[in-house]
Amino acid sequence: MKTKLRTLALAAAAAIAITGSKAVVADEEKVQLTFAVIQTEDMSVLASRWGEILKYLDDKANIEVSFYATTSYSAVIEAMLSGFVQIAQLGPKAYLIANDKSNGKIQPIVAAARIPTAFDPTPCACYYGTLITKKGSGLTSIDSLKDKVLALVDPGSTSGNALPRALFTAERLDGAELEDHFGRIFYSGHHVASVMAVDKGKADAAFVSESMIARAMDREKVKKEDFNYLWRSPKIAIDSICVDTEKVPPELANKIRDVYLAMDKDPEGQAILANAKYSRFDPSTDATYDPLRSILEAKARMKKKGS
Repeated sequence: MKTKLRTLALAAAAAIAITGSKAVVADEEKVQLTFAVIQTEDMSVLASRWGEILKYLDDKANIEVSFYATTSYSAVIEAMLSGFVQIAQLGPKAYLIANDKSNGKIQPIVAAARIPTAFDPTPCACYYGTLITKKGSGLTSIDSLKDKVLALVDPGSTSGNALPRALFTAERLDGAELEDHFGRIFYSGHHVASVMAVDKGKADAAFVSESMIARAMDREKVKKEDFNYLWRSPKIAIDSICVDTEKVPPELANKIRDVYLAMDKDPEGQAILANAKYSRFDPSTDATYDPLRSILEAKARMKKKGS
């Protein structure tokens, strides 16, 4: 059965709350699931990538998956907590929030390993956050960004908000807040929007994922040499596909995991992965995100001590 593709706008988040719990049900021997992602780039690109991946999952696992792209991490989390969505791709910080709010019921199963990029030649289920400015702008140091305009991605973004606030500030601003250094800060909504904001002069700087700059480069929106790179984060575990273990039985979660992990060994799966700019899917567990937990907990302790 053909995978359904729809868009769930941010305004629909309120509707999610009153939708009620959507249990996994059988329909003509097909299990029905709803899968959600944050809209990190153009909707047409996102739908094309996930449409193929989810159709493959439909066929191999004998299930039917409806696809929703939301405009914020909080909308995805609330959709899972309400039972409207049973499976979703969550960024590292968004996963930690979802796991905490669900009392551990939301758990990761796999993560997509990106292909080699101009920033990192090794396939990896990981990425780096970076601080960019426009080449030729004269903004070539952290000091030069004093009172300038900064684009962040989303409050739930890891490389586009959490690490800049938790790690960059500690390393480069002596623990001061971003607001103490930059003149104005705004959230762009997704990584490519932040990249383009710097490229078009709507922001002086932006914290973004290097892998998302690479995606923009693939579509010839920008070139690597268009930007200055003023800071790079440590390696970050990439977004994971997570399931609501209360709605998705263990045997079904294991079947979904096995389908994803075997994609790179199947010619059809290999073609779909190549089109999505992924090398393979790797196993992912709650422990994958312990390093990020430590960073965020250290920031929270520093903030509490400072207050």
